[in-house]
Amino acid sequence: MRVVAARFAGPRQASAVLEMLQLELRVDPPDVAVAPLGSPGQPPGDDFVLAGRFPDDRAEDVVKLVSREGGQIVANIDERWTRPRRAAPPSQGWA
Repeated sequence: MRVVAARFAGPRQASAVLEMLQLELRVDPPDVAVAPLGSPGQPPGDDFVLAGRFPDDRAEDVVKLVSREGGQIVANIDERWTRPRRAAPPSQGWA
């Protein structure tokens, strides 16, 4: 699976592309969503992000559709990179 995220200039454009993904590429709703793009402690801006997980063999189609509709791809990575790393075993101290 790949995680693809794209920035859009507003919620309508991002939501319209989400609908296209669902109709044209049969993307499942739990696997993709639209949300405001912002930074903690900062007021919300006008930009929105559409992000989701897609099968490896469909990611290129997703990127093409999103780009064609005005989205700026900001991430296209293997889903394994989004998972938390395993914690290192606790130190046993100096013996």
